Amino acid sequence: MTDEALRFPVEGMTCSSCVGRITRALRTLEGVHGVRVDLGRELVTVRREPGSAVDDAIAAAVESAGYHARIDEAIPVDVRPTLLERVLGR
Repeated sequence: MTDEALRFPVEGMTCSSCVGRITRALRTLEGVHGVRVDLGRELVTVRREPGSAVDDAIAAAVESAGYHARIDEAIPVDVRPTLLERVLGR
């Protein structure tokens, strides 16, 4: 099954520690396979299995880390496998 990705704004990020807190919070969710936090653009991209890690759970994880996830502004984004995934055939 192919992953899907979702990109949404997050308010309150100011430094690399913020990036780490958000990344760790999202990686604890079942079905999340990747997290990319863009501090400069205040965007988070989550790669997940379809049907898992629902939007509300993602928003709650970000909120529990101390930030405001604007999940209502989320957009789907193209998911491209990483080099390792291509080599392993996943």
